[in-house]
Amino acid sequence: MTSFSYETTLLPLTLLVVLGWIVGRWRNIDVRPISTIVIYAVAPVVAFGTTAQLVFHGRIVLLPFIVYTLACFCGLTSFVLGRALLKKKDMRFLLPEATGCGNNGYFGLPLAMALFAPAQVGVYFLIMMGTSIFEATFGYYFVGRGNLSVKDSLKRTAGMPIIYAITAGLILSANHIPLAPGLIKLCDVAKGCYVTLGMMIIGLALAKHKKLSWDFDFIALVMFGKYVLWAAAVAAFVWLDAHVLKIYDGSVYAMIAILVVTPSAANTAAFAAQHDFKSQQAATVVFVTTLLSFATLPFTLPLLFTFVPH
Repeated sequence: MTSFSYETTLLPLTLLVVLGWIVGRWRNIDVRPISTIVIYAVAPVVAFGTTAQLVFHGRIVLLPFIVYTLACFCGLTSFVLGRALLKKKDMRFLLPEATGCGNNGYFGLPLAMALFAPAQVGVYFLIMMGTSIFEATFGYYFVGRGNLSVKDSLKRTAGMPIIYAITAGLILSANHIPLAPGLIKLCDVAKGCYVTLGMMIIGLALAKHKKLSWDFDFIALVMFGKYVLWAAAVAAFVWLDAHVLKIYDGSVYAMIAILVVTPSAANTAAFAAQHDFKSQQAATVVFVTTLLSFATLPFTLPLLFTFVPH
C-alpha cells in the first residue's frame, strides 16, 4: 500500500478543468472536434492497450460482468426515476452515463494505486472494464437518444470504436499474445493524452456558457444515482459475496467500493458535446460531482481502507 497525496493526484485534475475553462473563454474553442478525437481515437487506444496487457485468472474473470450489472442497475434505475421526476424530461437521457459509470480512470485509479500494491492494480482495471463497457453501450446510446431516433442512436453506438478495441485487446490477452514495445509506448502516451483532454473538455464545455447550469432536480438525481444507488448496489454485492458466495476478499471489495466515491464520468461532457445535447448541464454536473468527491475524500478514504487486509 502506498501513500496518497491530494496535491499530486487529484489537484492536477482540477487544475486541468480550470485550464480548459480559461483557454475556452480566451480563444472560444469548439469542444466538439476535441471530444470526437478523444472518443474515436484516444480512448480506443487506451482501452486496447489496457485490456491487452491484463492477465485473466481464476474468478476475477467474473468481475467485469459483475460491475457491468451494477452499472446497469444504477444507470437504468436513474433513467426511470428521471422520466418520472425531472421537470425537463429530455435531460433523463444524460442520467445513465452520468450515474452508471464514474470517473474511474482519472479519479479512481490514483485511489487504487494508493490502496494497493502495483501487482493488485491490474484487478482494478478489470473492474473498470465493466463500467467502460457500460459507458460504450448504454451510456453512449442514451446520450445519443437526446437528439437522435432509436435507430440512429443504435447505429452510432455500434460504431463506437472502443467496443472493438476492448474486444481486440481481450483476444490478445486470452491468447497470451504480448504487445510490441512500440505499441506499449503508444498506449502509455495515449493515457496521458486521455487524462489531459478528458478533464479539459469539462472546462471547455463550461467556458461556452457564462455560468453553470443549476438544474437542481437533475443535479440531485445524478448525485442520488452516482453515490446512493452505487453505495446500495455495492453494499448488497459485498454482503451477498461475504455471506453466501464467498468468492472474493476485502481487497476486491475495496476496489469495487472505489466506484462509489468517484464523480460522474468526464465522458458525460464529451458525449454531450459530440451530440450537441445539453453540454452545459453535462459539464456542470461533472464539475460539481468532481468537487464533491474531492471534498469528501477525507471521510470516504478511511472507509475504503477498512476493507483492505492489514
